[in-house]
Order: sequence, then C-alpha cells, then structure tokens
Amino acid sequence: MQAWNITVVQPTVKPVFKGDGPLRLDALRENLERACAHVGTASRYFRSKVVVFPEFFLHGFQPGRTNQEWIDASLRLDGPEVRELGKAARAAQCYVAGMIYEVVDAFPGRFWNTAIIVDPEGRVALTYRKLYAMTGKTRPGDVYDDYVRHFGGPSSLFPVLRTPYGNLGCLVCYDINFPEVSRCLALNGAEVLLHISSEGRSGYHLPDGGWELARRVRAYENMAYLAMSNTGPTLDGDGPADLSHGHSQVIDFNGKVLNMAESAGETLITAEIDIEALRRRRSRASLNFLAELSPRIHAPIYAAAEAWPVNRWLETPGTGVAENRQVEAEVIARMTANGVLTSPADSEKPGAGRLPQQE
Repeated sequence: MQAWNITVVQPTVKPVFKGDGPLRLDALRENLERACAHVGTASRYFRSKVVVFPEFFLHGFQPGRTNQEWIDASLRLDGPEVRELGKAARAAQCYVAGMIYEVVDAFPGRFWNTAIIVDPEGRVALTYRKLYAMTGKTRPGDVYDDYVRHFGGPSSLFPVLRTPYGNLGCLVCYDINFPEVSRCLALNGAEVLLHISSEGRSGYHLPDGGWELARRVRAYENMAYLAMSNTGPTLDGDGPADLSHGHSQVIDFNGKVLNMAESAGETLITAEIDIEALRRRRSRASLNFLAELSPRIHAPIYAAAEAWPVNRWLETPGTGVAENRQVEAEVIARMTANGVLTSPADSEKPGAGRLPQQE
C-alpha cells in the first residue's frame, strides 16, 4: 500500500445558539457550507484520502442551554445535513470524519455526541458515540444494557472502519484522557485514531499540558497514527473569537508529531500516513504492546473498582454537569471508603474539589 495524505481541518465555527436566543439554522448551514468547501480544498490541493473535522464543527458550543434545546438542534444520520457532507465526500473521493449532535428514535428524550465517518460513496460508514464527559448528552454507558441490545453488543462502543487506506477509529475530545478507549479501538483493529476534539486555553489543553501528552502516549502505546482536529476561531459568538488553543496535529505510531497547526486560526494541516510502516512495526516481536498485553490479569481489578456505574441514566436522562458531578462525588466517596483513593489531610469531604469543566 502506498503512503497517503490525511488533512486535519481547524475551521472557523459559528455557534447555532447565541446567548439566550433561538436556534440559528443559518449558522448550521454556514458551518456546513464551509466544511464542504474545506473537503474540496483538501482533495484538490493535498490529494488527501481522509479529512478530519473537530467536535462542534457544525453546531458550535454554547454552555447553559437545556437538553431540549440541543435535542431540537440535533441531526439525524439520514438527514439533509449529513447527506450534504456525503456529497462533498463523494465529489472529493475521500473519507470525511467529524462530530454531530444526534437524535435516535429508539432513545427518545436524549441526544448524543456522535462522531461519524462518511465514505467516498457519500454514506455514513461509521458512528462512534462519545463515551466520556459530563454534559447533558447521553453516553453509551449511561444506558449500557439498552445500547448494546439496540446497536449490537459491546464492540458497538468501539467501532473500526476497514478501508483501502487502513483501519480508522474515532474518539471524541475528553475520551483522550482514558487509555481504555484508544486501547479498545486498537484491539478492534484501528490503525489511525481520529481524535475529534474541541479544546480551550486551559493548562490541561496547551501544548505542554496533559491532553497533549496523552495524545502522544495514546499513539505510542497503541502503535497507531493519531490525527487530532481542534476548533478554530468562533464567529459571531458570545465570547472572544479565540477560545480554542488550536494546535491541531498529526502524530505517528512512535508518538512523534508529524505536523501541527502553529496557531488557533482557521487552517488545514496535512501529513503522510504510511500504513505499511505501521504494519511492519506491529508485526515486530519486540516492544509489541498489543501482542504482549495480557487483558485477563487486568480485568478483575477493573471489575472490582466500583468506579462509574453503568446504566446510571437508564430510566431518566441526566440533565447536565451538576447531576453528573453529584454522581462523581458519590463514586469518589465510595472509592475512598474502599481504599482505592485516600483523602488528603486538608479535605473536608471526598469529591469536594473541582477541576475546570471539560467537555
């Protein structure tokens, strides 16, 4: 297989909500038109076979809106917006990945943060629904029993798309902080991890922060390429235009950054993906972390940890950060009581400390 190009798009995005105003469908259309134009550019000038967009590239992000408002703004996989993106993918003869807010008829009263890959025929070929983070969206683990029953077993949480250019898997934003997500994708065959993200300017996000380090480690420990797309400037939103730190990037299977956006502005970056080199690396009987892994020795510890409960929002959807943080405080208290965690000397209450909210 010949090496091929991947393009990561860091686009300007106009939020579909502004302040307490109504849904702005015109913003959604503008974002979609801009994205389709970027697909054409990536194909025409870089001959890219895969184009990756960030989280919220169609919707933008506006905190403080209700679940119902996001449900009203959500799309369907067979809806006109995704079909339009499919036309762009078909015209460019490439795979296009990004994230949408999605509604599913089988799960009324809920919305999902869903990564999609559209194939060169214009069809949705992969859907991955975000597993982690604390907002009001439903995550597969929140309704685990119903989810696997409807979508077809545990592997449906970690789908991998096999293409002529290699095997693609998606993870979204906060998922990068959980090594289990990337590892499960790799164990399902993923060779290129598409990190569809939206990251601000906190210390956790910046180039020397934890998220940046996590990306390189996820690539290295899974012997996989990783392409991360971050949002660019915000157009006609409530706050500053430069809320994102930018720095979209492509990382190779040794954890080396191949290309990185040097600013938070709207840009496209491209890097070469050599799948044959990756496959030679994975076939080597030395430092082969996937082959040397012994899952059964870890599984009992995971099962006994009594961390975040599955099916927590099976009966009624969670409404947002506050409810999830209460569950988190209960989990921290339980893990402290079980000796997994130890309270600091100056702690008044397990779970009382708060890190900045991360989507």
